Amino acid sequence: MTPADAARLARSVLSCPDSITLRVDEQRDALTDEAYDVTCDVHGSPVFSASDASALLAAARSGAGGVVEIGSGLGASGAGEPRTDLFLQGRLTQRGSGCQCCGDPRALVALEVSRVTLFRDDRPVPVDVALFRDRGHVLNPGYLQRTAEHTNEAHELELRSAMASTFGLPLQSLLAASLLRVDAAGVDVSWLDDAGGHTQRLDFLRTVSSPQELGAALRSHLHAGIC
Repeated sequence: MTPADAARLARSVLSCPDSITLRVDEQRDALTDEAYDVTCDVHGSPVFSASDASALLAAARSGAGGVVEIGSGLGASGAGEPRTDLFLQGRLTQRGSGCQCCGDPRALVALEVSRVTLFRDDRPVPVDVALFRDRGHVLNPGYLQRTAEHTNEAHELELRSAMASTFGLPLQSLLAASLLRVDAAGVDVSWLDDAGGHTQRLDFLRTVSSPQELGAALRSHLHAGIC
């Protein structure tokens, strides 16, 4: 595996996790029972949303070190496929505040990464931090996979409407619709109707290069309600 390939795989794991564990240096209040959300891969840093009174935010304000362990959610697990895990080490830092809701302000805490290690079936693969943080990896395979999964889980009704209008199908005849694959040039879609299963490729007008451009292309080519 080349250094560039290792960096791309590491960013993909960060963008598409199956599990995430955060460990904070030194003896502090336990984070295990805290309610914090994870926003993965913000320019190569895992970002956590925590309450203003959380031990996690206190640790960030004091400049504590941290380790984030990530189990890969890439692809379909199967026999013969190496297990892939990602370890990120660095310093916790506050990155302002997220949205305020229900009277509970949320703070954003990031891990400023200083060391990256992939583990392939427990075999360590060091990853160059500069390559890992390269903006060219923003639309990595993990991000694209997670985009398709989110759309299928949260926007199935919008997808059915999109298939009906795009391909001239009666909406009431569609039993299901989904994205099979998303890439920078377009999407592979599928739907099920009374005649069976169907697949089709939809190409974007131009290749996208950022999450913002990808979101705009999906809304333009599929449905305005897709986020």
